[in-house]
Amino acid sequence: MSLAVPLPAAVETVIMDVRRRLTAQSMPSVKGLYLVGSVALDDFRPGMSDIDFVAVLDREPTAEECAALERLHIGLAEVGGPNFDGVYLTANALKRVPTAYAPWPFSLQGRLRTGEICREVNPAVWRCLARHGRTVSGPPPAALGIADDGDALRAYQIGNLQGYWLTWIEQAEAALAAKAAGEDANAESLAWGVLGVARIACALETDGVVSKSGGGRHALAAHPARWHTVIREALAAHAGATQRVPIALVQEGVEYMRFAITAATARAQRR
Repeated sequence: MSLAVPLPAAVETVIMDVRRRLTAQSMPSVKGLYLVGSVALDDFRPGMSDIDFVAVLDREPTAEECAALERLHIGLAEVGGPNFDGVYLTANALKRVPTAYAPWPFSLQGRLRTGEICREVNPAVWRCLARHGRTVSGPPPAALGIADDGDALRAYQIGNLQGYWLTWIEQAEAALAAKAAGEDANAESLAWGVLGVARIACALETDGVVSKSGGGRHALAAHPARWHTVIREALAAHAGATQRVPIALVQEGVEYMRFAITAATARAQRR
């Protein structure tokens, strides 16, 4: 495996195991295996991050081959280590702009799923693969003809902010309102919300794809100083330096998320 920058040891161990298991009987033919997500964006956190992948097959897998892939992921889970999560699809699928989620076989939280809609079939994953994907095997991403479409990506990101993230905010506000005075909250939730929105805001402003850490760093540079404390706290939580935070800090984080969503959406719609 030839990669410009060495993979983290935990990732390398899983990848070597995956490649060995893919040679077993009844496995589909994998023409290319690529890493996306935190590994590709230099934000992998040992003990916390998953290994996100895109596997390119020569054709749609049969039921027998899907069963073999299911055994592969069960075996990986039994060994332990980071979840190996991603999607198995064909090269032709990558050449089409993903305007809707599609039912390709995929792994989520270490378990293979078939016959379900895969949310990793989206323009953000396509762009990450096209611009940052790390090749484990097969041709480089540039040779795949990936349909990396900027308009589709912006529409997807705006929809994500106005759909998933506004719903997340409403649920977080309800949970915070139910807490007693003096209670604290999970710092990872603060990081998930603040940095999840910040990375999309950054993408809408720059047309790039960044990690959660990258989104937080961009927010410190681009957003008013009023929000810098909560952004820094979210970055610290993401790095594993903080486990619990005061409720007031999470409330501030939710307010920042609303600000960032409004600003990023308005800016994107003016383009």
